[in-house]
Amino acid sequence: MEDQSKTLAVSVRAKEFVSYHCSCCGHCCRHIENCVMVESLDAYRMAKHLRNQHCGISSTDDVLLRYCEPMPLTDEGYPIYVLKTVGADATCIFLRENQCSIYAARPRTCRLYPFSVGPGERGRDFEYCLCFDDNQQHHFNSRKVLVKDWLYHNFPKEDKEFLKQQYLVIPEIGRLMHRMPEEMRQAAVFKILFYHYYHFELDQPFLPQYEQNNRSLLNELRKLAPSE
Repeated sequence: MEDQSKTLAVSVRAKEFVSYHCSCCGHCCRHIENCVMVESLDAYRMAKHLRNQHCGISSTDDVLLRYCEPMPLTDEGYPIYVLKTVGADATCIFLRENQCSIYAARPRTCRLYPFSVGPGERGRDFEYCLCFDDNQQHHFNSRKVLVKDWLYHNFPKEDKEFLKQQYLVIPEIGRLMHRMPEEMRQAAVFKILFYHYYHFELDQPFLPQYEQNNRSLLNELRKLAPSE
């Protein structure tokens, strides 16, 4: 994760064994500036976890303000959040003595590592990849993990349903933003941030809120985009 240009992603299948073992060294939590995206579900889980730990967090807004940085993902300004880093080696803000201080609620990127997931093809919901990077010397060794076992423990049903919804809505958001006059895009960015990151009740299930937020967001964005 030190330099995304140095990361090689190789497609893998669920029944494959791969050489990997976490040595709890913290190397993959360093040099991660602008690398670890915090998705809506991540922010929701982090907020609930930190609230329960009495860390002065009561909403996703608190998490995003204190621990994350916003950044544009596309030329149109589609916004995402990434984890903040600290120190000269750009260490994850949650790393404490080489241990993740929010391990139970760490972002999906961290839980799936060294694997990643993307939209599937030919009838499959998802495509899985094994990522080789500068941490290979620390983690890739003679020990083996079965891909489907790793995914079973780290890629639960809620995550899969969230990603399926995300894969459907993000292309539509992109099309609408592309059609918008440039002067309307800033308003669109604020609406995306509101519905995708801020507008969640921590005591209510995430997925129904996310689904409703997406419907509301698309309705709002269509008002800003000229009809085709």
